[in-house]
Amino acid sequence: MIKIGKIVRKYHLFFIFVLIIVTFSIFIPAFSFLKHPIEWFLKFFGYLVLIQFIYLILLSIFGFKKPKRDYQIQPDQARFLILIAAHNEEAVIGNTLDDLKNLEYDPNLYKIVVVNDNSTDRTGEICDEHKIAHINTIEKKFPREGVGKPGGIQYALRALGFNKLLKKYDLLFILDADNHVDKNILREINSQWLTHDKPEAIQTYLGVKNWNSILSAGYAINYWTTNRFFQLAKSRLHLPASIGGTGFAVRIDWLIWNGGFKYKSLTEDLEMEIQIVEDHGRILWNHFAQIYDEKPDKLKIAMVQRYRWAKGHWYVCFTNFYKLLIHFFKSGNFSNIDQIMYLFSMGQVIEYFIFLLAIIYNILFNLVGNQGSLILFTKLIKMIIPYNRIAIFLGVYQFILLPLFTTIFDAPQKKIFTFIFLGLPYYSWTYLLDQFWGLLNWRQQGKWIRTPHDKNVTINQNVNENEEIIIENESSVPNPKKS
Repeated sequence: MIKIGKIVRKYHLFFIFVLIIVTFSIFIPAFSFLKHPIEWFLKFFGYLVLIQFIYLILLSIFGFKKPKRDYQIQPDQARFLILIAAHNEEAVIGNTLDDLKNLEYDPNLYKIVVVNDNSTDRTGEICDEHKIAHINTIEKKFPREGVGKPGGIQYALRALGFNKLLKKYDLLFILDADNHVDKNILREINSQWLTHDKPEAIQTYLGVKNWNSILSAGYAINYWTTNRFFQLAKSRLHLPASIGGTGFAVRIDWLIWNGGFKYKSLTEDLEMEIQIVEDHGRILWNHFAQIYDEKPDKLKIAMVQRYRWAKGHWYVCFTNFYKLLIHFFKSGNFSNIDQIMYLFSMGQVIEYFIFLLAIIYNILFNLVGNQGSLILFTKLIKMIIPYNRIAIFLGVYQFILLPLFTTIFDAPQKKIFTFIFLGLPYYSWTYLLDQFWGLLNWRQQGKWIRTPHDKNVTINQNVNENEEIIIENESSVPNPKKS
């Protein structure tokens, strides 16, 4: 969990510097010129957030239309290697392997391999019981390249042999150990891949297995809304889809030619996405092939997971922004600008942080009797969080109308109040803390903490079982760092 005291101790020099600048600009007339740069700084970030906000609103318009395939179902042809990332997943791996037995695709054209990544439980034994091949990274036959999930996948690729992979498979399909899939998922990917001249990657629809707590309900409505009004909308504009960490297929030859799963960040999916765009490749979105992912019900587990996401996101953002900008000026390809917009999608946390500083700044102005302080404070609020009618409409549109539309047309259950007015705010506001903490620690990419999985249910079971929304009891929340 995020601890305020730890933040203050670690970044006390930064906070002292800000305090000195603000104090000088308020109490010492000779330094009053600092007031204007502070206003300019706030205005600059305000405009950046506004531009991004408008871009996402315009993009979402293309998500309302009923989804339709832009390809015909093709005969089974593409050869798949399905890699399942697993670290101490004895609670769910058996159910996942059973689910994959229902795949409707030529069994001679795909192989399932579990990446048994340093597991100390029965994960490997369960794979043996299901007669599924597994690669045990604990044997250390190859040096570790990267941390966590990408490091394990890279080890498996080394074990299987790069040259052999090029000869035997066309696509690598990545799943997490808790995922369930639609039985037609390989056929849908195969058909889309062949119809659209074999793009570098395809991301499938990211569904959820559970929404029976306020937090997991927030995860669910966020994912469903993103699927329609971000991923589907982008696909209609021929913009690259975002790779979601699981449920995606990537071309084996492209992957091997680029060194495999050799990524530096904690968000290898985003890093791969940017690399494909920089290589002028294509990432397609498939709205008709779904995977179902388990989401945390407990806040502590969710905070650890999203802290990893935030750190990785900021790392990829800061290390790729310049390259994407250069590629845009050289090629004129708008996909680079689209990726920049997505990379800075976590910038809203900066907006809220600056707003907090603005409040403190103006309280101090009031304390010293500055008559212009109230006027300045009003201007700052308007710059950062506009409250005119247009801004209110846009806020209602993004945070109520879009989730409402998604709940009605896409959600397995139509729990409007739970999804929109309980789950989504809880999910979003707690995520802000992780985004800010991740921003402060974005260089730290060396530690991966797994997200525990324990829900052996199918999506059909969930529709029946998720009738009662559970408000978590924090006293019973396990510490994910001890998992």
